[in-house]
Amino acid sequence: MISVESELIAHGVRPRKKLGQHFLIDRNVMEKLVEAADLEPSDTVLEIGAGTGSLTSMIEKQAGRVVAIEKDPALTNLLRRKFAKSKNVQIIEGDILKTQLPKFDKVVSSPPYSISSKLVLLLLKKSFERLVLVLQKEFAERLVAQSGSRNYGRLSVMVSHKAYVSLIDIVPRHAFYPTPKVDSAIVKLTPKESRIRVFDEQLFCDLVRELFTQRRRRLQKLIMRLLRRYGDKSSMLLRRLSIPEKRVYQTNVEEFETLANELYDALR
Repeated sequence: MISVESELIAHGVRPRKKLGQHFLIDRNVMEKLVEAADLEPSDTVLEIGAGTGSLTSMIEKQAGRVVAIEKDPALTNLLRRKFAKSKNVQIIEGDILKTQLPKFDKVVSSPPYSISSKLVLLLLKKSFERLVLVLQKEFAERLVAQSGSRNYGRLSVMVSHKAYVSLIDIVPRHAFYPTPKVDSAIVKLTPKESRIRVFDEQLFCDLVRELFTQRRRRLQKLIMRLLRRYGDKSSMLLRRLSIPEKRVYQTNVEEFETLANELYDALR
């Protein structure tokens, strides 16, 4: 274990519950993260929530450049002192959800649980080679969930639409300081080229979001209700759609992609 607690005390820094700070302290878990990222000297690696820089130090040894983002000003100052002599580590103080990000190849990070959903959806919009993240176990299970399962939802579809996702390992809660109430998991995402090219990404996102507000309803009934907003055109639009005889949570990502494209063509 790395003595993050003593390092925080030495710098007069206390974990802030408001920021969801739980620092990864298990060196074996950090090594698994770095190994899963398959880092190269040519890689620029983004780390979100760098904390005291323990993981940053490991990434630095294998990557060409590390961009470490930290929201807490006290920790940012700690990081700047620690990596003052490093030529390949850039420290940025800011909120990852609001910060203009530089180009990167890979992400290796243990981000706060509270931003997991927004963060994953944000990163999926970027160009990347690999994302390796420590996420809350329950959240990670939603990412890898298959259609028809209990954990399958909007997030499962949006992730599967953009990337291949795999659960690498379970991370016990005692691998963090302070100890959270839940276990975590290491998740790896790599970009994929979907077999079906979606014509309008925003339409696809909006359709999936709206349908999953009632995940157990049948697609046919929900689509009929959605099309009522188009008034007299609704019947014509409905005839142009091939709607699977399924409930929302039973519908796979390719069926959602096809449905979004048919709706796009019909609306045109």
